[in-house]
Amino acid sequence: MFIFNLKGDIAMAFDPNISVRPIKFGDLDATFDEKGSTFLALRQIQWCKDGEEPDVTRSRLELRKWRVQSDGSERADRGFSFLTPEGPHELARVLVHEGYGKTGDILKELRVRDDFKESVEHINDDEVVGDGEYFDMRTLMEELPAEEESEESDE
Repeated sequence: MFIFNLKGDIAMAFDPNISVRPIKFGDLDATFDEKGSTFLALRQIQWCKDGEEPDVTRSRLELRKWRVQSDGSERADRGFSFLTPEGPHELARVLVHEGYGKTGDILKELRVRDDFKESVEHINDDEVVGDGEYFDMRTLMEELPAEEESEESDE
């Protein structure tokens, strides 16, 4: 947990005299919700004490609320990092299972992944469906109407 010391720096809750700063690693800086001067982001972060050298092996994937200050700087708010490497994958699975995300958007993101074709070919390994022939779901995705067309047809 972090608190802010008298200088306005982020400080560790157990010692308010030690300032820490977030160091971003890689290209992962995905904002997924925003309102006013507040936004939620998924980032690869390491929290470093002043004078400490950043180390990518100590960074973690985290979801956090950030506030943009009047000078343009970002101030960390509540958030969390995943406990295990499986955590983000399980979160994605749970969100989809619970009905979050637009199916078309999710499929568009999935179809460009390197493991997409193999995953589709083995999706029914536990049960026999149809005549046992596999298909490439990418062809189905190419046949879907463009997003603008599908929104117009919903009205």
